[in-house]
Amino acid sequence: MKVTYERYPELPKFLKTFVEYAGTTLQTRSILLTGDIVLDDFSKRYSSIDIVIILEKNLWDKDYDTIDELVNRLVIVNKEFAHICRVFFLPYAMLSDTRVAHHDIEGIIVNNLQQEIINKYPLELSEDFLIREKSLVLYGEDLKQVFPIPPVEGFWHEFLEKFSQLEKAAKNFPFQLTTSPNYELAMDWILWFSNLLYSLKNNDLIGKMKSAYWFTNEYPGKMGDFVVEVANCRKRNISLANIMELVPRSRELMMFALERAFRIKGIQMTYLKDLMKVENDIANFSRVFMEVRNIIENLR
Repeated sequence: MKVTYERYPELPKFLKTFVEYAGTTLQTRSILLTGDIVLDDFSKRYSSIDIVIILEKNLWDKDYDTIDELVNRLVIVNKEFAHICRVFFLPYAMLSDTRVAHHDIEGIIVNNLQQEIINKYPLELSEDFLIREKSLVLYGEDLKQVFPIPPVEGFWHEFLEKFSQLEKAAKNFPFQLTTSPNYELAMDWILWFSNLLYSLKNNDLIGKMKSAYWFTNEYPGKMGDFVVEVANCRKRNISLANIMELVPRSRELMMFALERAFRIKGIQMTYLKDLMKVENDIANFSRVFMEVRNIIENLR
């Protein structure tokens, strides 16, 4: 985290204020720092500040007021950081069974100052891996090993789970032209591909910047150059708007990454790009995703 703290010297004070209040006003067993910060890959524009609080018991009525006060304090300390905080308040009992909804247990997610009550464990497989392997205990007990153990080939399983989200995303920017592009979301999707291929090859997780540089070394050429160009925008906290041909290059990257992901599994799908049809600058991926779904079904 050295690079992150040098780049954002006000961040440690913000985290210290958070820990001092959350650790003493809630029934807190542990506070864990995770996400891009622990990967030394934090960007004020493109990252969130990810914190997991493990509570001794279920939330009480007064706890909701305490959480409101915590959010207000964070805004006073640093409004920018408060807006990008993603905090999970998880009762310890919720970790006992992460597969089901708990009708008698409530937790809360605070994201961009908005609160959402949850009764089911909210984290993804890669987030479980990151917490268990690389998170930092900011307060209380070291409960990292209480979190779910990702299954064998967990990153492959998460890719399959996220495939439906990718299919929906392919109908929007950065894969389609739009009059109101979301550059932050586009950044996440583009660098998700380099992260995915790194994780599938190495059964590990690294930051988006490092995965981009790994990608260009592993796959030199125009795709590697494009991914590094995107990563450098992230590093400089600037928009992707200046990248030429962002939409067609993102489409090519998606086809490239899908084919390489299956190649890692020993399945050759070099014909995928031929199934994508572009008419009047609109890309139709329906045959691509149909073929991928068929392959996935055959693997089960």
